[in-house]
Amino acid sequence: MAAVAAYEAQRQQQIEENKRKIEELGLRHLAAAAMPPQAKQLKPKHKARMPGAATAAPPRRSGRVANLPEQPDYRENFKKKMTGVTDVERSYAIAKAKELLGQLGAHHPTFVKHMTQYYATGWPLALPTQFCREHLPEHDELITLVDEEDHESVVHFHNGRNDRHYYINWKGFVINHNLDDGDCLVFQLIQQRRFKVYILKAPFLLK
Repeated sequence: MAAVAAYEAQRQQQIEENKRKIEELGLRHLAAAAMPPQAKQLKPKHKARMPGAATAAPPRRSGRVANLPEQPDYRENFKKKMTGVTDVERSYAIAKAKELLGQLGAHHPTFVKHMTQYYATGWPLALPTQFCREHLPEHDELITLVDEEDHESVVHFHNGRNDRHYYINWKGFVINHNLDDGDCLVFQLIQQRRFKVYILKAPFLLK
């Protein structure tokens, strides 16, 4: 116990001696000066906006853009374009096609196809399944479409006995004859690989 007490007394004496030397050398003030200043409270750079302030003035626009005329809404124009023909116009073409069927008689197999927006862009034309099984070749083949002025167009016929899809690739025929949504076509098989095609136009001038 005596040894411990002597050690503590010596340690306390050493601490007091160190404090005295620090005071004499002025180290306490130097340490305080070296300490970083307390961080100042940051203030927001932007003032809080009052409710409704965003709508008080119109958005800023470039001078060049502001002076330009209003641009048309192309989405609205596209929507109008895709509206298609009216039921009255479509019914007119269908009635004309039925009238023509009565005039052609039953000497040659015939079928009627109504033009849609897809077909008017050159989409492959789907053909009646039963008609193809009874009258067209049992394999893919080139067939000829002859219009009312005897102009010929060779198209590719796809026989769908395996996938049940019968159609012709006829984009060139569509473009050359300016076919539109609402038109009605009568196909008359005049030979094994040859169709006479009658085009009944929808009355677009009634719009």
